[in-house]
Formats: sequence, structure tokens, C-alpha cells
Amino acid sequence: MRREEKKKNENIEMLGKVIEEKKKIPKEVREKINSKVFENMVIAAILMIYLASLNFGMNNIPTENYIMDLKVFSVMTLIITIMIFEYAYKKDIDAMWIHGIEIMAISIFTLYLIYLYSIYYANFGTLIVSVAILYLTYYAIKIVIIQRRIEKEYSESLIDIGEIVKK
Repeated sequence: MRREEKKKNENIEMLGKVIEEKKKIPKEVREKINSKVFENMVIAAILMIYLASLNFGMNNIPTENYIMDLKVFSVMTLIITIMIFEYAYKKDIDAMWIHGIEIMAISIFTLYLIYLYSIYYANFGTLIVSVAILYLTYYAIKIVIIQRRIEKEYSESLIDIGEIVKK
């Protein structure tokens, strides 16, 4: 009886070690997570630089020139959005569609800025900073969700109950 109990304990320890080893995320999966996180961090940084330059320009550029700059920026961001959608359509990349929608939201916001500048001049800088904070929050949440989703997909791919039962 003692021998059987000892063998069961050894088997349980061995299974625990196997499970712990399988829980460790391999280098390939970690690199995939890092590349997705880096991609989103770069986009967030570009958007923050864009919004900071809009805020900086409001204080340092004459009104007529600033409104003209907003028009040019809105057209440029719309062209970039169309290019992203075209690329995503040709290559059938879902992540690019999401990036296109994000850039389209910034394009629409830039279009509205032309009118908001005239109406809310006193609070215009606060408005841009608020949108920047919203985008930072959005990208932080998005990065966490991407990381957890990839880790969950990896852990679900490891579920081999039949293999564990055989051991």
C-alpha cells in the first residue's frame, strides 16, 4: 500500500512539472506578443506626436494659417486612411483594418477641429489633450487585450487531456 501511494505522489509531481513547463511561453510566442505590442506603441506614439503638434501649433501659428494647416492635415490623414484600407483589402489583413479605422477616427476628429477651433478657442488645447488621453487609454487597453489574447490562444493550444491521462 505504501509503495502505491509513493508512486501516485511521484506521478502527481511529474504531472505538475509537465504542466508548469507547458505554461512557460516559448520564445516564438513571446516575440509575436512583443511585435504586436511594439506595432501598437509606435502607432500610439505617432498619434501623440501628431496631437501634440496640433496643440503646439494652436499657440504658435496665426489663426488663418492654423486653420489652413488643419485642412491640410485632415486631407492627409484621410489619404493615409484610404491607403491603409486599400492595403488591408489587397492583403486581407484584419489588423490593418483596425488601424485604418483608428486613423479614420483621427481624420474625422481633425476635420471637426476646424470648426471646434472657431467655437471653443479658449478650451481648444484642453480638447486636444483630452483626446490624446483617450487615445493613450485606448492603446493601453488594446495592448493588454492583445497580450492576454495571444497568451490565452497559446495556453488553449496546449490542452492535451488525453496526453496527460496517458501519463
